[in-house]
Amino acid sequence: MLSWHRPERFSSRRWTLNDIRIIAPVESRLMTWSEEQQAFWNWITRPQDLRESADDIQQLYKPHREISQVEALAIYNNAYHQRLIQISSELFPVTYHTLGQDVYTRLWIEYLASSPPRPGPMGLLGENLLAFVRQHEQFGKLPALISIIELESLLIELFDRADEPAYTQAQLQSLPPDQWPETRWQPKQDWAIMSSAFDLEQYWSQMQQYMNSADPVPGETSFSAMRFTDTDCAWYLVRRSDYRMQFHRISELMAGFLQRLQQGVNFAELCDYLNSQRPDEDIPTLSLQLLLKTIELQLLHR
Repeated sequence: MLSWHRPERFSSRRWTLNDIRIIAPVESRLMTWSEEQQAFWNWITRPQDLRESADDIQQLYKPHREISQVEALAIYNNAYHQRLIQISSELFPVTYHTLGQDVYTRLWIEYLASSPPRPGPMGLLGENLLAFVRQHEQFGKLPALISIIELESLLIELFDRADEPAYTQAQLQSLPPDQWPETRWQPKQDWAIMSSAFDLEQYWSQMQQYMNSADPVPGETSFSAMRFTDTDCAWYLVRRSDYRMQFHRISELMAGFLQRLQQGVNFAELCDYLNSQRPDEDIPTLSLQLLLKTIELQLLHR
């Protein structure tokens, strides 16, 4: 089992226009203050050639020292995006160290152009990154990269889920036998299931060692994510435990069991699923074993 600690300062901090040094706007009779601020925000947050908006910029902002309005705003635009990329590299450290500075920067500049950040926790910065990469003409052809981004996206997303009290074995023992068939247990919201054709446990372990080494150079690792040779894919349980993120490989049977719990099926339907997968096994015993394991992992809430 691997634990992955995400920097907490990015989980709850919010950014606003106050995070950027704002160029003082000239009083404009053509636009309201809020309109000027919106124009400034659009010029700052979207990767673009600001020369195309030169006339509008010159009307709104005074020259600063010896540079033009466009050049001044371009400085802020570039600095803003470089800061976002630096923040994202701490949110997605494995992706960053996999791709290297130049390729990673290119990926994020293209991503931010299609999905500008919105106000809220900084963890939302890459909320659409996985979908963007999947449909990207070049990055979308790299299945290992997609798996890495999917896992890091889950580590970020699940970390900020609300706390919920865990369902206990004592509660299960108090459940009347006649209620078992129709019982639907409620899954907690701080875990997810994903599949991958790559050994992410091994890759994460190697990457953690590499990033903890002296002066690691992003994109210069001597290892890569290895594709499984004995199976088409592996299933991983990604979860939060004691405010740390963990993931580990689970069996296909357990993955199917947990997915059906998330779908809200009752115990009788869970047993039907297990019987379809393991017709020669003792289903009452098997179902109880998987349910107790689920409770042990604190995946259900009361």
